[in-house]
Amino acid sequence: MGKRPRGVEGLDVYPVGSLAEAVGFLSGQVDMEPESIDLEKVFRQLSHMEEDFVGVKGQDYAKRALLIAAAGGHNVLMIGPPGTGKTLLAKRLPTILPPLTPAESLETTRIYSAMGLLKPGQPLMTFRPFRPPHHSVSDAGLVGGEGKGVITE
Repeated sequence: MGKRPRGVEGLDVYPVGSLAEAVGFLSGQVDMEPESIDLEKVFRQLSHMEEDFVGVKGQDYAKRALLIAAAGGHNVLMIGPPGTGKTLLAKRLPTILPPLTPAESLETTRIYSAMGLLKPGQPLMTFRPFRPPHHSVSDAGLVGGEGKGVITE
């Protein structure tokens, strides 16, 4: 059985498992029904995140700043000594970002797939991507100039 389509609404999709099956379908020798998808179900199943913003105790000013930034689509730069919770908060930031729309999900999935970043078995990006910069990133790398040391994944 071939790969199943994900996230394509309003389009007839006929998944095939082999080239012979595709030729048979296109020549009219093999009958198939188009496959449909329930996007809401896919989003419910795949949008669970391990760490949650709710689990952060204290840090009221920092949490408020992150909530405002997430709601308004603003950038955040956290500065402080080691052990103050910057990484803890940053890892949980994606859990308070607005959910992806289906169109945003498809666009993000295409980018991640083309870059080879889509995880095995993950048919669709269902949450906003977040990639924290490495602590050694340069100023130019942080804003997208250098490309060295930016991604920690």
